[in-house]
Amino acid sequence: MRLLSHDDLIKILPLNKTAIDRLVSLGKIPYKRITTENVDIIRFSPEIINSWVKSGTNLMDDKKYLERLKNRLEKCNPEFIEELKKFSAKFVDPREPKRYYLEPVKNKKLGFVYYVKYLHNGVLLRTKWTTGTNDKELAIKFAIENRERLLNEYFGRGEKPSIDIYYVLKNYYAKDSQYLDIDIKRGRSIKEKHRIFCYNFINRSFIPYLKKNGVKTVEDITTPFLAKFQNYLLTNKKGVKPMTVNIRISHISMIFNRLLLDGLISVNPCKSLVSIKSKKGDKKITGCYDIEKLKGVFNKRWGNDFYYLLNLLIYSTNLRNCEIENININDFVLIDNFHFLNVPDSKTPNGIRTVPIHDFVYKKLIDYAKKNNKTDYILKPKAKIIQSTDYKKAAIELAKHLGFTEDYMKKENITFYSGRHFWKTLTDAEGLGDIGEIFMGHKVSTDVSKIYNHKDKIGRAKKLEKVKHLFEILDKYIFI
Repeated sequence: MRLLSHDDLIKILPLNKTAIDRLVSLGKIPYKRITTENVDIIRFSPEIINSWVKSGTNLMDDKKYLERLKNRLEKCNPEFIEELKKFSAKFVDPREPKRYYLEPVKNKKLGFVYYVKYLHNGVLLRTKWTTGTNDKELAIKFAIENRERLLNEYFGRGEKPSIDIYYVLKNYYAKDSQYLDIDIKRGRSIKEKHRIFCYNFINRSFIPYLKKNGVKTVEDITTPFLAKFQNYLLTNKKGVKPMTVNIRISHISMIFNRLLLDGLISVNPCKSLVSIKSKKGDKKITGCYDIEKLKGVFNKRWGNDFYYLLNLLIYSTNLRNCEIENININDFVLIDNFHFLNVPDSKTPNGIRTVPIHDFVYKKLIDYAKKNNKTDYILKPKAKIIQSTDYKKAAIELAKHLGFTEDYMKKENITFYSGRHFWKTLTDAEGLGDIGEIFMGHKVSTDVSKIYNHKDKIGRAKKLEKVKHLFEILDKYIFI
């Protein structure tokens, strides 16, 4: 009986050569391996192929076999299988980009059909093609199989990519954004908290404004249009100051920069936009308490341990809010009998540093961690961030212990952040004006003498001497 080659099999079965090779490699089709002139070739027996086709072997579905194997393995060593589950839970598979988007569109005959839009160079094209079906699985198959053909036809006509600006705006600051991923690789730095803020601003303020004003394409967003948006923020958004408006426009500008670099627009309309100048009195200086006022306030019993610790930390360490909430019990180190806190992640590169922690403060933190069964982040709520309202309540709590009212706080513009101003005022008054540049992540000014004064070269003994001096000041003015 003559054996069949690949070409023979192609003539009698609806298979191509690649599909046949795949079936062979998976052991899904019966075959013979024959050696001719020291070369192995694959051949197929007509009789066996006939039996194979009659049996109707399921080529793709090993579900029953895999299910049986799964059950056997779980019975074999359930403890080890459970360990594997815990280990696997620590990891997340990389997200595979779809590179297409299905949009249901009304259809008289079928009720609706799916149209497909394609992502090209990270941007969703406005042009869409019908898949001719309302079956999602078939629509997905159409989108994947026809992508190359449809895009080649589209660009072959000399068409320029038409941008779905709402898709770009909505997704630029989204979690796992492909746009941000590219910009981060190019050197942009953005913290998760800031990303969330930008995402909310774009989706809750900018996009609704665009839709209200009938914007349909990216060409509608011009410099004069953005100037009107500036005015809208100033007049319609309560409490928004000129500096804040300028910052929020910069969030929009980053999106247009990405489109510009991708060659999808020729100009960034934000670049020629005139920034709003702050008027005198727009920026109110943050106030702080007199350095004599805090004596003994942290030796008293407070009703709320959480608010107590928030205030204790900012007034004794000068840490930023975001650094306070990220204090991890594993980040403390002991150097020559002094406790320090490593700050591995901060608002700025300058903020990555080691901060002196007074023994009084260290003990309070450790006691709080033990009391609340904290083994990692001491103050941060589980999987959340400390809310701005908590910092506000903490500031009010301190004011009450000092005998001040909320009206007084408003008049003097005293906030939770005033703790940093107090700390700097106190250390300056006691002759430690440069300690902020050594330990606290303050950016050195552009003064020529300071540019050439390398604070990082100060010796260990000198630094520890300054830490000792700092703790003596805290004992004198805060912990009596």
